Amino acid sequence: MNPTQIYNDYSQSPYLNPIESQNIDFKRYLSLFISNWYWFAITLFITICIAYGINRWSEGVYTVSSTLLIKDDQLGGVGSDIASIFPGAEAYKNQQNLKNEIGILKSYNLNYRVMQELPEFHVEYIAVGKRGITESRMYNKSPFVVVYDSLEKQIPLHKVEIKILSDKKYELRINGDKNFAKEMEFGIKFDEMGFDFIINPRPGKGINYDPNASNKYYFFFTTPELLANSYRSKLSVTPIEEEASLVTLSTSGFVPEQEADYLNKLMDVYIQFGLDFKNQTAAQTMDFIDNQLGTISDSLHLAEGDLESFRLVNRLIDISREGAVIQNKLEQIDKERTSLLLQKNYYEYLKEYIDSKQESVDIVAPSVMGVSDQLLVRLVDELSSFQQQKKQLAMNLYESAEPLKIIETNIITTRKAISENINTGLFTIENSLADADKRLMDIEKEVRKLPSTERQMINIQRKFDINNTVYTFLLEKRAEAGIAKASNVPDNRIIDHAGFFSSTLIKPKENRNLMIAFIFGFLVPILGIILLDYLNNKIIDKKDIERGTSVPVIGYVSHNRLKTEIPVVENPGSILSESFRSVRTNLKYFLKDTQCPVISVSSTIVAEGKTFVSANLATILSMSGKKILLMGLDLRKPRIHKIFGINNEKGISNYLINEEKFEDVVIKTEVDNLWYTPSGPVPPNPAELIESEAMGNFIIKAKKKFDYIIIDTPPVAVVTDALLVSPFTDFYLFVVRQRFSSKSTLELIEELHNNKSIKNLGIVLNDISVSGYYGYGLRYGYSIGYGYNYGYNYYSFYGKYGYSDSTKEYYSQD
Repeated sequence: MNPTQIYNDYSQSPYLNPIESQNIDFKRYLSLFISNWYWFAITLFITICIAYGINRWSEGVYTVSSTLLIKDDQLGGVGSDIASIFPGAEAYKNQQNLKNEIGILKSYNLNYRVMQELPEFHVEYIAVGKRGITESRMYNKSPFVVVYDSLEKQIPLHKVEIKILSDKKYELRINGDKNFAKEMEFGIKFDEMGFDFIINPRPGKGINYDPNASNKYYFFFTTPELLANSYRSKLSVTPIEEEASLVTLSTSGFVPEQEADYLNKLMDVYIQFGLDFKNQTAAQTMDFIDNQLGTISDSLHLAEGDLESFRLVNRLIDISREGAVIQNKLEQIDKERTSLLLQKNYYEYLKEYIDSKQESVDIVAPSVMGVSDQLLVRLVDELSSFQQQKKQLAMNLYESAEPLKIIETNIITTRKAISENINTGLFTIENSLADADKRLMDIEKEVRKLPSTERQMINIQRKFDINNTVYTFLLEKRAEAGIAKASNVPDNRIIDHAGFFSSTLIKPKENRNLMIAFIFGFLVPILGIILLDYLNNKIIDKKDIERGTSVPVIGYVSHNRLKTEIPVVENPGSILSESFRSVRTNLKYFLKDTQCPVISVSSTIVAEGKTFVSANLATILSMSGKKILLMGLDLRKPRIHKIFGINNEKGISNYLINEEKFEDVVIKTEVDNLWYTPSGPVPPNPAELIESEAMGNFIIKAKKKFDYIIIDTPPVAVVTDALLVSPFTDFYLFVVRQRFSSKSTLELIEELHNNKSIKNLGIVLNDISVSGYYGYGLRYGYSIGYGYNYGYNYYSFYGKYGYSDSTKEYYSQD
């Protein structure tokens, strides 16, 4: 039967095998976490303290919201249709797009206007706690107020510390500079260090000095530019639904009242901004008509005066029938010429507007001056629309942005088309005026045939009628423009104002912080232990050995907590003693019917427990009634004689050089059935002595007198001595120590096994801590090679392994 399979079947007992092969990872980590419980306790304590400190001393952050209804023309909203006053004047329409309006709300220009109208934002007041740990904003609640003429005379963002000394005095420090401190009275101007302000008690509140309070404050100035950028960056504008034009405005800050004031002022300024934008066209039209009225008014007054004077002098004469016919013809031609002249004036105004490339002033609609050219009306409407779009986009985009470039191209193209239309229109009007003038000259010839008094009356009446017709026409258009302006109402309106009632505390979230503290309190040590376990290169359990070598594990030796190096004698009923009994039992399956088997016990490096295992294995075998010989063949660094308290003055080294007889170096111990051969004095040539014929003779003689021979050999990774006894050895027992032996040492054991250097191999895992695979703490190692030295600077033929005297052997287990 396969010895490995025999042992695997046998070792399933959890009592004899504390490291089970099944579910080893889960159980190992569980044991690892339990054995290092204090790391969890420390981490959990730290994280809970941090969470408590955040909840207790951090300043609260609130989010405040309001609701605004924005007209979206793309959704079919109905606004003030002032364009209907002047048919075809589509330029009067103020088209709105929800996305553009959201961009306007978050634009720098609009927010800058808001901050200019909120002077209380320009000074930030902060109260400092008694211990200097906590700080709180004092928006409109500070006991004093800073009065100043201009922000330009202040240093922005420069801390000014105030300590109130009494109801009338305070101490002022600039930016914490201990070299500058000045005691001042409230109401006295301070104009030093680049500042110019007065600190007065806040109206309606006063100082109310309390000697038991902190009385420490500080303030700093900030500019509308900085505030605009700060608030627009944290402003959120979101529709309540995907297709809705009802939006929620929200922002967050330390003082909910301050955030509410900002939102309310933002909505007010935004609504007024939209209304002013809509009124620009109507106002521009009225200004244009006023200019025309100013010119015609003077002519009308002169004509009216002349007519009145003439009638007084000539006592109001009647015009003959022939004169009335001529006068009617003149009036028709004059009306035609007046209309043409008004259109000419509009074309000249439009030409000047196009040539100057103005965009800040809206275009007057062509229909205001009676221009009915549908192509021109359409082009003017397009130009006005493009210019409005450019204004809106320019509030959020840079000039180099692609959308602005496209609109600018459209504006240039439309201006060029309008310019060509103006030239054509002026040419047509000039021809029409020339024709009207020709017909007027023909009628004037008929006028000359009339009597002098009647002729003068017709001319005077004609001038008055011309000016009066133009004046009346312009008055009607101005009244229409005024009606258009008065009919404008805001497209947007406030649904819900912001206030403390609409605020929500978002930081600190006490329950969430405590939950995060608990999660991190457990997660950090778990990840840390798993990471250290992953980086650890020490042998921990059976799986580590199975991954490193095919050599079977024949036993597990528990951690020795007793103050003796032969615990199987002092406490034969302990778990440690049972673990050696299991090794004894398993050896029988490997040795089978071998007569007087020779068992060599070794390790790869020192301090792995080979001497401890040799002594206790020999002792536990002797307890079964067998005669046991324990040989100390670690000639370079003997230690086993100290365990049994036997003198090492003579031993196997003396026998091998024929100084002593066999009977003289085999010593009876205090343990029944157990004899011991010390190493003897350290020789200069241990390898040669072990390889000598005398060594073979000693083994032959020992086999005749004993049932088992246990040989304690040097580490195989250090010197070759252990391998020299392989011809006499029936079973080689390698000791590896949990949490101490490196996984790389298994490479040597596997190499010996594959090279057939040793015919029978087995491994004992020593120093197992039942309480946890890592014992009393995280004892990790990360070295791959060794730098040890042994005895007389002999080195193993396995150059990558070595060892040093500086390594301290574990007292109870080596």
